[in-house]
Amino acid sequence: MNVLRAWFLSRLLREKLLVLAFVALGAAIWLSSAAGDLTANLRKFRAAESELATQAIWLGNRDAIEAAAAAAARNLDGGKTYDATFLVAEVLGMAKRSGLGVVTEPPRTQRSAQFAVHTMQVSMRKADLAAVIRFYQELASKAPYLGLEQISVQGDRSAPGMINVTLQVTSVELLGDAAGRPAAPAAAPVNPAPGKA
Repeated sequence: MNVLRAWFLSRLLREKLLVLAFVALGAAIWLSSAAGDLTANLRKFRAAESELATQAIWLGNRDAIEAAAAAAARNLDGGKTYDATFLVAEVLGMAKRSGLGVVTEPPRTQRSAQFAVHTMQVSMRKADLAAVIRFYQELASKAPYLGLEQISVQGDRSAPGMINVTLQVTSVELLGDAAGRPAAPAAAPVNPAPGKA
């Protein structure tokens, strides 16, 4: 440290000012970077706090949520619910009956103890509005087992009078006891044959 001090004191005034300016600039850059990191970490911390608070609310209301899910399951007919494969087949059938050509994505599934909710995206390009309405009416007739979660409708610029539609169709599937089906039997323990270790 004494060597640096001696070196600094032996410089001309303008050299001292230039060194101080470089040190101040380096400190400003470092402080700016540190402030950005601190702000990002505070933002992540607040997001984590918010997520934990939300999870605490869900966990605190677990009994009420499970009771509501059980009540909803009692109001559904397990034979009318749609698994992921039947959802795809039903949507394609409705599109064909409505006179629509559709492009679908594979369904995504979220499971709970009693339900599986399957969601698939369906796209229709250059579709006739009357055909889309027929599709929607048939879809609505299958509620609450099938539902429309999101819809986006845009006019097709290359084909006046036609529309492009993207929608998300969901289906509910009852699982296990909720569907009125017996739960899978527990596997019996395997006992070795007598006389074998």
